[in-house]
Amino acid sequence: MTSATSPTEVTLALEDAESLRRLFESEWRLRRAFVAGKYSLRERERCCLLIVHPRGGSFAVEAEVVHIKAEEPGAGIGLDLVGLNAGALADLEAFVRQAAEAQTEEAPSGESDPAARSELGSRSIYARIRQLSFTERQKVARHGLLTERVALERTFGGSVWEGLLQNSSLTVPEVAQIAKKGTLPQPLVATIVANGGWLASGEVRRALLSNPRVSGPQLDRVLRATPKAELKQIAQMSPYRSQVRMAAKKLVSG
Repeated sequence: MTSATSPTEVTLALEDAESLRRLFESEWRLRRAFVAGKYSLRERERCCLLIVHPRGGSFAVEAEVVHIKAEEPGAGIGLDLVGLNAGALADLEAFVRQAAEAQTEEAPSGESDPAARSELGSRSIYARIRQLSFTERQKVARHGLLTERVALERTFGGSVWEGLLQNSSLTVPEVAQIAKKGTLPQPLVATIVANGGWLASGEVRRALLSNPRVSGPQLDRVLRATPKAELKQIAQMSPYRSQVRMAAKKLVSG
């Protein structure tokens, strides 16, 4: 954040590794969280969510308040985890997994620091990914976990995009990351544009609109999936190509 004051810190302390895993699967990987308690925060206010494991280690992510339940029972705040891009989401998944491992066994000598364990885990994933054969890369792309997918894409780039787009667990931030690539082959552009679930995400639509390879019928489909109010903004936003702005204006006035 660019504000001179630090954002309010909201702490979510978990009882055990199973609680971490359960919340990651049901909430965090979808970039949302609910924290019980009463806070002096307003809707749309930014804060810092600090996820704490009782055996040591924490994970911080920028969040935005989207819901407030002020009265008991069940008082708390609903958060949109705006800081969870694809890389941060992979880091959070690694934190959840490493917390589970730390709960079942003692950390090796010299690796008691959670940050050191996180760094070691990242190095081991990348080392393993780099040794994969072409066939193995495609298998990991289609079926791998988030941390594996992020490491795979960062290591091998465009050669694994097709496999990644076939992975049923692919997250919206990952799709958006691929969608904005200016070197994305047309068949893969078509794959993303044809997926109604992905196109329902504003993040994916914005990524596609910024990609010069999206034009003609594909551009029209993306714009038609865009809410009217957002479409009016696109028609006047200078960051977009003139082709995008003109197509948006045509739809708005049509």
